[in-house]
Amino acid sequence: MGTECIRAIARASYALVLLAGTLLLAGCDASSFRDDPTDNSTRILGRRASVIVTADGGRTLVTRRSVRLERGDSAADVLGGVADVRLAPDGTIAQVNGYGGGGLRALGPDQSAWFYRVDGIETTGIRPDRFQVKPGQTIWWDLRRYDIYDRLPVAVGNFPEPLFSGWRDSARPLRIAHGTEFLEDAEYFRDSVFEKLDPDIVSLKGDNGFGGIGGEDDRGADDLDTTLAVRRGHANFIIARWEQVRLDPFVADINMDSRGFGLTTWIEGTTVRRQDPDMEFSEVLGRAEGLVWASTTDGESDGTIVFLVTGITDEGVRAAARALRSGACQFYVACAVDREGTVIR
Repeated sequence: MGTECIRAIARASYALVLLAGTLLLAGCDASSFRDDPTDNSTRILGRRASVIVTADGGRTLVTRRSVRLERGDSAADVLGGVADVRLAPDGTIAQVNGYGGGGLRALGPDQSAWFYRVDGIETTGIRPDRFQVKPGQTIWWDLRRYDIYDRLPVAVGNFPEPLFSGWRDSARPLRIAHGTEFLEDAEYFRDSVFEKLDPDIVSLKGDNGFGGIGGEDDRGADDLDTTLAVRRGHANFIIARWEQVRLDPFVADINMDSRGFGLTTWIEGTTVRRQDPDMEFSEVLGRAEGLVWASTTDGESDGTIVFLVTGITDEGVRAAARALRSGACQFYVACAVDREGTVIR
């Protein structure tokens, strides 16, 4: 038998194998795929989630792991899979790898506890043993004091979340608002980070005013071509100098009440201040020119997300944007940087 004949038979046999495989798949019960609540790609990539454990609002990294999920795994289960967990009598998390219990100070022990975030949003009202983790989610456990900050609704350290997933997967359309000198920066985030979301881009300065003075209620609900920095019903990503964006009423309210809205770093006048959850008093960050913070319009985890890249100089705004893109702000609740983009610890 000639070589060409052998090759022809081999090609025909391979084609028959492919045909048989196709017919077999076509005959499969489709319900076997529908029964899996996750995307079918997880059958190849695996059902996995990320677990991060920090202390003091992200200043101390305890551990970070990728874990394989079993059906029904809760936020408490995945924590137990990466760390030594000890429970309090009431079933809450008491210690993780020996961390917990609140350090002793002059006035007594700190009022501290373990809180968890899902894709950057602090989850309250759901016991961790009852929150079912989905593949692809990031569960971030943080030991922090709660006497200074009752809640820290959104953290920047899981960027680009929660702008993709939102609160419990209830994602809202993304809107990018930019200051006068930051159109190119806004377009970069749109094209390189948020391309799949196809966000709207609007300028903060236009014919309808400046910075959103007057509030959203004075404008049409469907009109995106306004100067508002924050639009309810959307996830809001803003990049602008502070002197411009502070005129938005939502941004002004959030920055004015840093504790109520869970800002650990904010701008006061022309200076950047910080008060981490373990700090009794705020401090001035003398070298800081740029800042990234996030919160919601009502200070609740399920509220309208406001994610702000700002600064007291143009160089500071761009330095903060670089730090955010590069991952330098990872694990931080808020992120202050110097002119070079170095995070100020």
